[in-house]
Amino acid sequence: MESQTVKWKHYFLYLAFIYAILYFLHTNLLLNNRPIRIKKWPHLPLRFRHDGTFKILQVADMHFGSGLLSRCRDVLPSHFHYCSDLNTTRFLKTMIQLEKPDFVAFTGDNIFGPSTTDAAESLLRAFGPVMESGIPWAAVLGNHDQESSMTREELMSFISLMDYSLSQTNPPSKDINNVKRGMFLDIDGFGNYNLSVYGAPGSHLANSSVLNLFFLDSGDRETVQGVRTYGWIKESQLNWLRSASQELQVA
Repeated sequence: MESQTVKWKHYFLYLAFIYAILYFLHTNLLLNNRPIRIKKWPHLPLRFRHDGTFKILQVADMHFGSGLLSRCRDVLPSHFHYCSDLNTTRFLKTMIQLEKPDFVAFTGDNIFGPSTTDAAESLLRAFGPVMESGIPWAAVLGNHDQESSMTREELMSFISLMDYSLSQTNPPSKDINNVKRGMFLDIDGFGNYNLSVYGAPGSHLANSSVLNLFFLDSGDRETVQGVRTYGWIKESQLNWLRSASQELQVA
């Protein structure tokens, strides 16, 4: 009888342990009662098509703000009340559907900081069409992206975590100890990286990188001799570009 009682105690302790684990997972994997989403990745590596083409859709200066609340600029007065960020969204969706690109490159001023109080929400809306398409994409920043609620480093980190994004905050450090700690190369700006495009599947170049796309952070604003002006690509970035290019040529 005593042995049976011990078994029941062990059984209840086991159930309590399982319940504690489930409770821990529930409370730690839910945020505001919503499950944390895992990033969706595109099919990699990037490749040329069988016909030898690789189509890139470049999108620049969307200046996305707060959706319907952000009105268009530089339009006819008769169009002002009907034109908003939603026009940009529709246009991007249409271009993706018509062109069917292999890759989409967003080259700065993706959002317009002064027109939004929530940079993350604006980024999600701005890049929404390409994420819905499942097409691989990448982005760099312009001089307006950081004028809202996130720094340039935070913006690039957030963009790199978005669905189907191949964006990177910066090149990884060459020091093996720093790599293990997830540290980046000491370089100016945020959003300096390169992506390799391989040959068509089944071809003799299928395992070779035949096109490399380099992305560089051109900065936002600088003050030179008391004069406020635009930023530029710095020497540390050019050194990295030369080094990375030479390594690819040797490989």
